[in-house]
Amino acid sequence: MKTFSLLLLLTLLVSCNNSQSLCDCVEAGDEVNKISATFFNRAPTQAGEDSLNVAKDKRDELCEPFQEMMPKELHERAADCKSLENTPEM
Repeated sequence: MKTFSLLLLLTLLVSCNNSQSLCDCVEAGDEVNKISATFFNRAPTQAGEDSLNVAKDKRDELCEPFQEMMPKELHERAADCKSLENTPEM
């Protein structure tokens, strides 16, 4: 499990480019939220905890460059992210 997670993380990091990095950060945060939400519907397991930790590590690494960024620049970069577009709820 750890080897697979490490390979997945490495593949994602290698495939990222600078213009997509904020979008990737947002998507990684969404993944952490999805995994966290599953703990409300079921008993926590070690596998679930491991996957949450891997997702959090990925998110933290992808989002680290944006920690000190000014809001204006964040908004400008975020304008290119499809994952941040408002979609009407059904």
